[in-house]
Amino acid sequence: MLLRFRATNHKALRDTTELVLTRSGFDAVRPKDGDWGAVTNRVAGLFGANASGKTTVLDAMAFAVSVIRDSASWSDRRAIPHRPFLLDGGSASATSAYEFDFTVGGVRHVYGFELRAEGIVSEWLSNFPEGRRRMLFERTGPDPEDISFSRHLKGENVRISRLMSGKNLFLSVASMANHPYLKPFYHRISRHVVFADFSEGNQTRRMLLVRKWLEEEGYVRQAQSLLRFADLGIARVSLEEREPTWESRDALAPLATGDDSFDKRALAGVLGQRDKRITFWHGAGEDTTPRRLELADESSGTVAWLALALPALREIRHGGTLLVDELDASLHPRLASALISFFKSPEINPRGAQLIFTSHDTSLMGHLAGESLDTEEVWFAEKGGNGVTDLYPLTDFPVKKDQNIERRYLGGRYGAVPALAWEELHAALAEPAS
Repeated sequence: MLLRFRATNHKALRDTTELVLTRSGFDAVRPKDGDWGAVTNRVAGLFGANASGKTTVLDAMAFAVSVIRDSASWSDRRAIPHRPFLLDGGSASATSAYEFDFTVGGVRHVYGFELRAEGIVSEWLSNFPEGRRRMLFERTGPDPEDISFSRHLKGENVRISRLMSGKNLFLSVASMANHPYLKPFYHRISRHVVFADFSEGNQTRRMLLVRKWLEEEGYVRQAQSLLRFADLGIARVSLEEREPTWESRDALAPLATGDDSFDKRALAGVLGQRDKRITFWHGAGEDTTPRRLELADESSGTVAWLALALPALREIRHGGTLLVDELDASLHPRLASALISFFKSPEINPRGAQLIFTSHDTSLMGHLAGESLDTEEVWFAEKGGNGVTDLYPLTDFPVKKDQNIERRYLGGRYGAVPALAWEELHAALAEPAS
């Protein structure tokens, strides 16, 4: 369960920025009864104007996860990925830091690292098994000699550290070496903090992943139930196997562009197999004969729902964290609200999976009974004139139960709304046409 995420010097997040998932009234190291679910929010919605930096908060999390997942293979790189703030004189050359505060097995852990393009600067992991902070390892430089280990961290720590270069995280290398204590932490972050944005390319990649999941009968049943739940007129879904064609290969070719290694792996996996296509079977009104449509013929709303709802159920099953940029994109407001309700329901989500999303749909913070966000679950992002994003929760403001949060937000009571410069529009219209 994610308790807190902190980032410093990541794109618009120049200053240290925190997203806190524990409830505002909780300020202890751990709950007295050990029940983290009672003091932790399952959902956090980030709202703000366009280019306010709310997506950057999710991007910082996704970037940190990618470093944890991939850094073990970076030894031969001249430089490692670094995404600093670029709009002042010093941040581009400064270090960037990321920290996760989360629970594993009911025990709170804090893991973080600091880096620059030249390599890893520092790294740390501590836990709180009895309410007091206990350091497990601490790294203060790029070399194996810069790591100190606690007697509480059992394993071949020194030997594993010698496998590490200045461009690798110790956590990543330890997982590859099957460290008995650190591998579960690596898996918790690298596999179950999942970022889904709604750019066209990323939706295509998510559908490739959905296609892979649908090779399992259990996922096929889940997909059918989700599509029926959404009242999309689809009776069943199937994955049909066909011989690959050059046309299908050409259609996937754009995924190979850029330097995203996941895209290349996904492309190689698809081209190395037979061509597998998702097929939807629709009812036809009073005609009981099902009508067959392929993925390309379905509406963007159907594709968006399946590409989001199926990964959501997967993270609910594993107690993971799903990050969604623009939750309301291509989804009806009732479906967006339904997805939120999946995570808020103790019956559907007993393992405490979490949904963190950005949105412009203010109705999600309104008064849809049982489906809107609580005060504790609303956050705002606002970018200043210097290009720096400020992230803050609704709980920073006095809020009464009978107040219309949606209306007050749109009225500018909480900031994080666009300041429209009408004079600039008039000036543009006054310019003579070329």
